[in-house]
Amino acid sequence: MHESAGDPCSGDVLAFVIPFLQFVQFDAICVLYASELLVLLVFLSFTCRRQLQFSTRNSRTLIALGSLWLVSQCATDVVRNTEFVDYSRGWSKIVMTLVIFSVLYTLLYGRPRRIILFGWGLVAGSVLTFLVTPSEFAVGDPWKFGLAYPVALATYLLCSREHCRGPLPIVISAVLGLISIYMGSRSRGGICLAVALYLLMISLWRRKHTEIVAIRAKSLLIVLPAIALAAVAVFGIYLCAADSGILGQTAKVEYEEQSAGDYGVVLGGRSAILGSMPAIYDSPILGHGSWARDPIYVLAQLEAMAAMGYENTSEIQNEELEEGYVPAHSYLFGAWVEAGVVGAIFWGWVWVLGAKALLRVYPSNIVLLPLVAFCVLSLAWDILFSPYGAEMRIIVPYYLVILMTHLEMAPLKLASIEADRTDC
Repeated sequence: MHESAGDPCSGDVLAFVIPFLQFVQFDAICVLYASELLVLLVFLSFTCRRQLQFSTRNSRTLIALGSLWLVSQCATDVVRNTEFVDYSRGWSKIVMTLVIFSVLYTLLYGRPRRIILFGWGLVAGSVLTFLVTPSEFAVGDPWKFGLAYPVALATYLLCSREHCRGPLPIVISAVLGLISIYMGSRSRGGICLAVALYLLMISLWRRKHTEIVAIRAKSLLIVLPAIALAAVAVFGIYLCAADSGILGQTAKVEYEEQSAGDYGVVLGGRSAILGSMPAIYDSPILGHGSWARDPIYVLAQLEAMAAMGYENTSEIQNEELEEGYVPAHSYLFGAWVEAGVVGAIFWGWVWVLGAKALLRVYPSNIVLLPLVAFCVLSLAWDILFSPYGAEMRIIVPYYLVILMTHLEMAPLKLASIEADRTDC
């Protein structure tokens, strides 16, 4: 494995401390995390000492596509005459993503032990963030926006230990998914249930394969319908439970509001697409600039929802219309709206990379599989359905390093989290 941080112990310490410090935050043009300041110092140190590593084709491709995304964003902001406060946030978001990935790739790639250390630092930092500097969303819904993520990550870190084998990770993942849904975190719960289903399928395929093999097209014809049916079944159970009030009054009210239209919760829960799609259609190549503002797309979303029968579409605050941020609740659509098609290409490539990793059968000695499945499925969901920014600038590069390690390293190098204990 490659050299990275000189002293192995210093690399281990950095792997934990970087995510741990996320609870220390500064208000500048945007929220700046102490984790990012530390990463910048490490990045400068690695650069001066020529220790930055991009040893694989996927890592170099990501840096290249990310750089093109940045260039495209800069060009769009110049053409659109974007305000300084907006383009500074847009450019820094992309720059920090590339810088953090570069540092984490150098520190963590091919080192399962450091990957685990970073994960526990992320758990501790996320809990402290909730306790010390909670967002307004976390105050209003402590589980969904505060504790659901660190609890889930801690669970999969524990499930990736060598003694946690057999059906135990599958059962734990399924139970956590049901608990998360009951507590109001539908997306987190759905991801955990998807992880349980994925681990179950892999355990069945392992009976025939002892090496890493790709799932064939014939198998996909069976697997994909099975996954679809399972998803429909779980979704149907959730709808019945929410409608009956089993999940609580808040979930019942949310369900009634989001399911009132022609396309039910499927569109009602992710209605931002009705604003972002017209924006993409109007400027698919160039985009609209960092933190794109145009109230016409906010109104387009509301009008489309009203036409489809969704309620409360007129309850928009004047401040929201004045700000006029283009709705884009998605990494993919957000980058496309702001930076044009090049931004979408970056996230599309990442999504496909994750799919490639999941479409393989891994032998039982790959103990990090539960963690990998959680990270990859979380990333796949967020690319399509979540906004990018804030602490995700730290979390997503971590996911990418895990994905690349799992996809590219030999099985024996992933077989044990102790394998690289003395390796720098």
